[in-house]
Amino acid sequence: MQSFIGQLFQVSSMVPATDNRRHARRFPTHHPAQILLGPDAMISCTVRDISTGGARIALKPQMDLPETFELFIAAHDLQVRRARVCWRKGAFAGVAFSADESDAAMNVDAPRTLSFEDCLDQAAMPAHLAAKPARKNLKLWQTSI
Repeated sequence: MQSFIGQLFQVSSMVPATDNRRHARRFPTHHPAQILLGPDAMISCTVRDISTGGARIALKPQMDLPETFELFIAAHDLQVRRARVCWRKGAFAGVAFSADESDAAMNVDAPRTLSFEDCLDQAAMPAHLAAKPARKNLKLWQTSI
């Protein structure tokens, strides 16, 4: 899990956010992300702080969120995490990264990094990009998050 945080940003430049209710140390960030709602629907958001156990995301206040979803975080690599909404206040939501039995069966409890080759694979991309030529898919995917 610590390597997941290390991949998102350099440890030396981090200033931890503090909150006694959290079990894991949080680190401020400003990474673009996408919430996958279904095969053809995504919501843009920004990861404002992150820990091994969850994240605080910023999104439009009027956007409804499902109870659980996959969160695509664009950092040095594309990280994909199963997330569960813990709280919502205005433009912010707190999510916990899931580690339950269903995620273990899907191999989602550890972050997945999508390589260039994975992005060229049509199954690794949202359906609305899958119909476009492969090289263009990667560029569209990178610019959409």
